[in-house]
Amino acid sequence: MTARIDLDRRGDIAVVTIANPARRNALTVQLWRALRDIMVSLDAASDCRCVVLRGAGDTFVAGADISEFERERSSREQLTRYHEDYVGPCVAAVLECGVPTVAMIRGACMGGGLEVAAACDIRIAAPDGRFGIPIARMGFPLAFGEAELLFKLYGRNVAAELLLEGRIYDVEAALRVGLVQRVVAAEALEAEAMATAVRIAAGSPLAARRNKEQLLRLLRDWSPVTAAERARSYDFADSRDYRIGFEAFLRKETPVFRGE
Repeated sequence: MTARIDLDRRGDIAVVTIANPARRNALTVQLWRALRDIMVSLDAASDCRCVVLRGAGDTFVAGADISEFERERSSREQLTRYHEDYVGPCVAAVLECGVPTVAMIRGACMGGGLEVAAACDIRIAAPDGRFGIPIARMGFPLAFGEAELLFKLYGRNVAAELLLEGRIYDVEAALRVGLVQRVVAAEALEAEAMATAVRIAAGSPLAARRNKEQLLRLLRDWSPVTAAERARSYDFADSRDYRIGFEAFLRKETPVFRGE
């Protein structure tokens, strides 16, 4: 079966499936590029309010496809292109997507798969989830830009265990250190992920996008929020979503947001 990224639109929710079953959904160059393109397109889609990322079958993503090492990663030039043109832009497209993202994780969530999941806003896992980046055993460090993201998301201690020790976290440990936020039974995983997406989609798309922008700013730039940034943050006062929301609250009704 050809490796591919499947997109299933369920109303205002998009389900994106990474599918490379023969290699436990390992990410090829083609898959990195396809996932990036889909995330960029969903970011621009006015009718999409949540994205659920998953792997085909009972695995999220086992990592990058090592069968491509000789062809795609065997020289400095190739390594630079691989991380700066394929991996980095894909992870950034997930992280920067203005539409909220939910990772639905079963089985292996390793290497590049963990990077993709980490870039999602909410990560929900089944009890069989396994998490790690054991690349030191293969003789190379994590690309610096990718290490920066893991460090800022999870801190030095977790990054050190992942990268120096090559520790593989079971789901309980992953929950404890924040690699995932929720664990549910395998048979309930899809229902919980979709219920989460429905709750997100019911909220204001303007508020979601603005909250994501602020969280991304705080992640990437740890300097204090400026007075100008605080002033700009109140632009929502002129939005239709704001009026719909507070008027419905005053009437004790459930708001229905149509987007800006």
